[in-house]
Amino acid sequence: MSASRGGRTMGAGVAPVHHDRAVPFAQGNAQSVTSGHRSPRVYGELARRLAAGLVEDRPDLAGYPEAVASWATAEAQAALLRRHLSQVGTLDDAGEPREGPLKWLARFETNAAAARASLGLDPRSEAALRRERAAAAVLTVDLVALAERGRAALAAQEWGGAQATDLAGEVLADVAARGAQTQQEAAGRFAIEQGNGQQ
Repeated sequence: MSASRGGRTMGAGVAPVHHDRAVPFAQGNAQSVTSGHRSPRVYGELARRLAAGLVEDRPDLAGYPEAVASWATAEAQAALLRRHLSQVGTLDDAGEPREGPLKWLARFETNAAAARASLGLDPRSEAALRRERAAAAVLTVDLVALAERGRAALAAQEWGGAQATDLAGEVLADVAARGAQTQQEAAGRFAIEQGNGQQ
């Protein structure tokens, strides 16, 4: 779309007019990119490189491409914005904090930290993941063998005429019996106290 204004052609793909001639922007130009943290073309490339490096260092994470990509994107955006702020400063020309970029940086850093934790890329989460993996390895049970042993135990009870143990029922009955005995003892003490009070 272009329109003529004062003899000049304006529109998509056309740079501002300098000395009455427009210089067209080349496809894929980066004229307006200052930090790159909002440009998928920039942070996406950095994220791809970060992800490739991570998977090279930690091949065990190759099975989690979405989590790796999320981590890499957050790290890339944070790195680009951090770099930009180190160049322009965290204060503007009036001496005021650059609140927008600082808020975005905090968000990117939070996202990156959460992604690092989910992938085990910080010391605490790495230790937790190792503990969980070790516990899972110890608790791995051959479910088929367990089910077979259970069927064999039930069959042995049926063939041997043995009654299945109802441990929960036994405990409940014991508690009820002790409760009834305690109540009888309390009733006896009450009757004695009442009898002593009437005299």
